[in-house]
Amino acid sequence: MRTEDFVVIVLTSALELNRLVSFIKPLVDSQETRKPRTDAFQVMAPHLVGKTVLITGSTDSRSLGWTAAKLLAGGDYGFSHIILSGIKEDAGRKAAQELQRSLPQDSPVMISAINLDITDKVSVESAAALISSPVGPLSAYGGRLDVLAVWSCPLKKLQAEDMMYVMKTNVAAVVELTNALLPSLAKSEAPRVVNVSSARGSLSFEAGLPPERTGGMVYNASKAALNMVTVMQSKNLPAFAPKLKVNAATPGHTKTPFNNFTGTRALEEGAAVIVHLATLPEDGPAGQLIGDQAPYSTNGHFAQIPW
Repeated sequence: MRTEDFVVIVLTSALELNRLVSFIKPLVDSQETRKPRTDAFQVMAPHLVGKTVLITGSTDSRSLGWTAAKLLAGGDYGFSHIILSGIKEDAGRKAAQELQRSLPQDSPVMISAINLDITDKVSVESAAALISSPVGPLSAYGGRLDVLAVWSCPLKKLQAEDMMYVMKTNVAAVVELTNALLPSLAKSEAPRVVNVSSARGSLSFEAGLPPERTGGMVYNASKAALNMVTVMQSKNLPAFAPKLKVNAATPGHTKTPFNNFTGTRALEEGAAVIVHLATLPEDGPAGQLIGDQAPYSTNGHFAQIPW
C-alpha cells in the first residue's frame, strides 16, 4: 500500500478544557446510503490511495476546521481521505456524517473522525500510531488551539498560571502533535503543516494599534509564540521530512463559536487561507504568516503578513 500525501492542519478549539478526554477512539461514518462501518481500519483502508489530511478542532460544522475540511473535500485537490478530530465522540461522529452527506454520492473522498485531545500526550501518541499504520503518508496537517477563558481578563489581573495554561494549549501542544506526526509526514510526497495563527500574533501589527484595540494579551502572545514555532519548524523539520512546508495562517476575524460569532468574515473566507497553505505547490512559501486581509493584501490575494 502506498498513499501519496499527508497534510496536517491544526485547528482545535479548547473552549471546554475541563471536559477534555485523555484517550483516542476512532469514529466512523454510518450514513444510511453507505455501507455501515464499525472499524477505523476499514475506514482507513488500503485502497484509499492519494492525499490524506488531518484537521484538529474540526468537529463543529460552525468552525474553521470543519469548513476547511468541506472545502478540501469538495475541491479538485486530490484528497481521498479527510480525518476530522476533536474532544467529543458524538460531535465527531455527527460532523463526519454531515460532511460526508454534503458530498456527491460518487465522491471518492472518505470522511472519518477521531477523538483527539492534543494537550494529552497519551492521546497524541495514540492518534499518531493510529494514523501512521493504516493511512501511510500524511499530506497535510493543521489546526488551531484557542483558549477563550482569559481573553478579556485585564492585564493587571493576569496570573502566571493563566499564561502557562494558554501557552501549553496554543503553543506546546502544537509542537508535540507535529513531532508525533513526523514519521507519517516524512513518507509524503508533498507534506504540509498549517498552524492556524492570527495577525494578533504579529508584533508589527499590534504595535500599530491604539491601546483600546490591544486586548487579549495572553492570546496575542501565544500566537506570537506560535509564529516563532512556525519559523523554527520550517527551518528544522525538513531534516526529518525533506519536502515538508510549514506555514502559519491568519484567517482574519471570522464568525465562529470562539468569538461568539462576532467576526466580520464568513467561514469560507477565513478557511480559504488554510486550504491555500494545505495545497501549496513545491515552489510555495515556507515559514511565513499568510493571510488575505488589508492592509497587507489589497486585492484579496494571499500575502505574507509581517512578523
